[in-house]
Amino acid sequence: MSKELSLQETGAMLLTAEKIVLCTHVSPDGDTLGSTLGLARFLLAQGKQVTVFCDDIINKSFGFIPGIELCERPVEGSKLQTDLLVVVDASSFDRVGLVSEVVEAKTLLNIDHHISNERFADYLYLDAKAAAVGEVMCDLFMAMQWPFDKEIATCFYTAISTDCGSFRYANTTPKTMRDAAKLLEYGVQPNEISDALDVRSRDTVELLAKVLPSLTFAYEGKIAYLTITNDLYDKDVQTDSFVSYPRYIEGVDVAIMFKAVESAVTRVSMRSKSVDVSAVAVAFGGGGHLRAAGCTIYAPVEEARTQLLEALGKLV
Repeated sequence: MSKELSLQETGAMLLTAEKIVLCTHVSPDGDTLGSTLGLARFLLAQGKQVTVFCDDIINKSFGFIPGIELCERPVEGSKLQTDLLVVVDASSFDRVGLVSEVVEAKTLLNIDHHISNERFADYLYLDAKAAAVGEVMCDLFMAMQWPFDKEIATCFYTAISTDCGSFRYANTTPKTMRDAAKLLEYGVQPNEISDALDVRSRDTVELLAKVLPSLTFAYEGKIAYLTITNDLYDKDVQTDSFVSYPRYIEGVDVAIMFKAVESAVTRVSMRSKSVDVSAVAVAFGGGGHLRAAGCTIYAPVEEARTQLLEALGKLV
């Protein structure tokens, strides 16, 4: 069980450590990358020894984020000793990949906003009301009176805007908008960020064309889902945006994407308008937020689909 910290205690812990490893979650999104890299930039300016680990492929659309070149993948079998390991935007330790095996830290700190957080770290700062960890970082910087610059602000704005769907999702609050507005004062260009994030590779669009015919409705159209079968799956092709297509169909409450990453391993992404999909995800060993969650089901995609739809059918 983690000891929960205040913002001031979290900031003090970061300033006390000299050698720090910052870690994103696997399947990195804009929130984990932006939050981690903005914090890394500040800590480097304080003279800290900072390593940034991301044990997964990073979508090319995130290439504009300042400091993205700092991200490196841990090497299997290697060991790195550090004063402090900071896991950013992950609710469970299995979301860090090889980092859990490679890094030997005196202290483990988790900064998160997931309601399903498993309290795996020695210390935790958790704000489940925050739309993104980017919001938490803004709070931390303001509480500690740490300076923003254009690069840090761009990192945190990217974190916030991506996790609330460019301010379209239900997790967007007045505070979300105030934080975003403050970041704009440092020269952030929201149009340039949106343009960069909207770019899709040719491979992604070609795969989408093959996946869209799998669109299926269940429970009188309240649930809609897409399936990436094992023969279509390509780990090098970004598919995170695919779940948005069934999400915006009239009458659909829950949108799902099933991805057969192996013959008996299915990754699931869920988005909803009113159903608590995080509760369903947790039941299958995953987690997330009320309206956006995911899990991995260790079964063939057809079986995984049946299990999940049965669980969701009780809620719609």
